[in-house]
Amino acid sequence: MMDCYAVLGVRQDASQEEIKEAFRERALECHPDRAAEGKEDAAKEEFQRVRKAFELLSDPQRRAKYDASDEETDVADTVDEVHVRRRSYKEEWRRRSKEEPRTISVSQAILDKVGGLSADYETIHGRTSVTVPLCSGLGALFFLIEPGAIYATDVFLVDLLLCTALGGVYGFVLGYAWGYADLFLRG
Repeated sequence: MMDCYAVLGVRQDASQEEIKEAFRERALECHPDRAAEGKEDAAKEEFQRVRKAFELLSDPQRRAKYDASDEETDVADTVDEVHVRRRSYKEEWRRRSKEEPRTISVSQAILDKVGGLSADYETIHGRTSVTVPLCSGLGALFFLIEPGAIYATDVFLVDLLLCTALGGVYGFVLGYAWGYADLFLRG
């Protein structure tokens, strides 16, 4: 049996924020990793008491039940309740996932925003789908007209591919610039 308020060092009318702050301080004080050599077991025991007291006092329903009992209680029983509740949530989730899917309603404002973002993406994608192939072709054509313009390697085909790829990169940059400029001027 223990007094949870005494374990955390707070008054019975302490707010949730005060309880949380007291827990942090007490947890740091008695954490087993910070205990002196040979006193790890005692620190672990005290840390568990502090954690259990916090779990009880941080849950408003369990705290009200604890306060109403007007006596010290064994916190181990209430901690077991939490684990049972967690299991039941997991089981409920599994049960519901097997049922027929539910519809989700989304506000029109969110749909409009998402639709606007999708339209913006389509605008930019449309511009890059024009500029990338065009600039790639221009890069290849430039190399074919003036093969002496680039000497990256001594292999003709590799140099041609490099000019084509470089043209594609320029096309990508130009497409994005064109798309964003279009969005900016429209918006």
